[in-house]
Amino acid sequence: MSTMAEREANVSDWLARSRAALERTPIGAEAGEIGRVEQVGDGIAQVSGLPGARLNELLRFGETSFGFVLTLDAERIAAVLLDDPSAIAAGTEVRGTGEVLQVPVGPELLGRVVDSLGRPLDGGAPVEAKQWLPIERPAPAIIDRDHVREPVETGVLIVDALFAIGRGQRELIIGDRATGKTSLAIDAIVNQKHSELICVYVAIGQRASAVQQVIEAVREHGAAQRCIFVVASASAAPGMQWVAPFAGFSIAEYFRDRGQHALVVLDDLSKHAATHRELALLTHEAPGREAYPGDIFYLHARLLERAAKLSVELGGGSLTALPIAQTEAGSLSAYIPTNLISITDGQIVLDSHLAAANQQPAVDVGLSVSRVGGKAQPRVLRDVAGRVRLDYAQFLELELFTRFGGLSDSRVKAQLQRGERTRAVFAQPRFAALRRIDQVALLAALSEGVFDAYPATLLKTLRIRLPAWLDARAAALAQEARRSGQLTDAQRTALVAEVAALCAELGGTAP
Repeated sequence: MSTMAEREANVSDWLARSRAALERTPIGAEAGEIGRVEQVGDGIAQVSGLPGARLNELLRFGETSFGFVLTLDAERIAAVLLDDPSAIAAGTEVRGTGEVLQVPVGPELLGRVVDSLGRPLDGGAPVEAKQWLPIERPAPAIIDRDHVREPVETGVLIVDALFAIGRGQRELIIGDRATGKTSLAIDAIVNQKHSELICVYVAIGQRASAVQQVIEAVREHGAAQRCIFVVASASAAPGMQWVAPFAGFSIAEYFRDRGQHALVVLDDLSKHAATHRELALLTHEAPGREAYPGDIFYLHARLLERAAKLSVELGGGSLTALPIAQTEAGSLSAYIPTNLISITDGQIVLDSHLAAANQQPAVDVGLSVSRVGGKAQPRVLRDVAGRVRLDYAQFLELELFTRFGGLSDSRVKAQLQRGERTRAVFAQPRFAALRRIDQVALLAALSEGVFDAYPATLLKTLRIRLPAWLDARAAALAQEARRSGQLTDAQRTALVAEVAALCAELGGTAP
C-alpha cells in the first residue's frame, strides 16, 4: 500500500506534466459550421445546418466517412456518400472541409489497383503520392492544344488501317452487350507494351470478376507496371462509380502535363450515365428525356473534353480517351449513344450479328468512323490501306444481295472472292497484335491479289507465321519502314514477294 508521500509525489508529477502540456497548447476561439444528417438512404444524405457549403465540396461525416455536395437547396443540401452508409445515421455530425474532392497522382500509382479515391484494392501498401489533384479540372483551352498527328497503334489491323486513332483523340467504342467492346480496348492497352504510353483503365459498374479478368489479361500479355487500374465495381457505392471516370482523367493528366503520353479507357459511360440518373432522381432533380437529367450531356462533355494533345510550349504531352458505351438492339439513336457520338471524334461500332458469326473484332465498317483518320496514320500504312474500306463495304453489300440468287458474272465472283480474303485478313484473335510492318505486308499483298489464288482459311496460319518470317527475311525492310515511315515502290514489291513466298511455303492450293 502506497504511503501518503508517494501519493503526493504522483499528484505533483501529474500536475507538472499537465502544466507543460497546457503551455504548448494554443488557446483561442475557433468558429465553424456543424451540420447534422437529417435523412440517409440509397447513398444520399440530406444534411442541414451547413449554410456555407459549396457545390462539390468534400464533407466529413463523423470521424472516418466522407461525401461531397451534389445539390444545394434553401434548407438542406444533398450529399453523395463515398463510404459505407451503414456508419452514418440521422443525427450524425457533418463538417465541411473547404476542399473539393482530390485523388493522389504520380508514378507511385503505376502498376496499382485503386478505388476512385486512390485507396489500394490490390492488398498493397497505401499509395504514398507526393501530389494530389482535384477530380474536376478544366479542359485545355484551344490555344493550348496542338494538332493530332501521332498514332496510337492498337495492333488491331481493322482499326489501325481503317479507323486510325491519334494521340489526343476521343474515339468511342460502342455496341451491344457481348460484342467485344472491352476486348478491343484491352487489346489497345496490351499493344502499348513496347511504347511509351501510360494506360489508365477505369472500370465503372462492372462485375468484380470481369474486372479481375481484365487485370490478369494485362498482367499476362501487356506491361502492367505502366498501367493504373481505377475500379468502382458494381458493388461500390453510387458516389464512387460517379467519381471514377473523373478520377481516372486526373490521374492520367498528371503524365500528360509533364510531356508524357497517356491512354484512358472508360468502361463504360452507359453505366456512368445510369448512376448519374440514379443520383439525380434521388435528389429530386427534374428528369428529362428517358428520365436522364438535363445536364447529362454536360457531364460527359466536360469529362471527355479533357482529352487533348498539348502544344509544344506546354510540353507536347497527350491524353487519348477510349470511352465505351453500350447500345440496346444496335440502336445508335438512343439518348446516351447520340450524346457520346456528338462529343467524341469518331466511333468504332461493333455489330452483334458479326459477333454471333464469330467475326472478331466485330467492327461495322459502314457505321464506324475516325474524324482524325489519315492525319494520324503512318504514311506507310495509309499508302497500302487506300480503298480497302470502300471495297470491303461494297463487298458486304454485294454479299448480302447475292444471297437471294446466284450471279454468274466473273467480275462479281472475283469481287466476292477478294472480299472473303479481306474479311479473313481483318479477322484477328485477342492478344494477337500485329506490328506495323506486319499490317503493311498483309494489306499490300491483299491489294496486289496475292491471296486470290489461295483459300481464305490459309490466312489464319499465315498471320501467325508472318512476324517471324519477316524478321528472318525482311528485317531491313521492317527497319526502313520504322525509320522513314514509308516504303518505295521497289521495297513494297519486295515485301509483297515475301508474303507470296510464305503462302507458297504454307502449301496453299488454289480453290
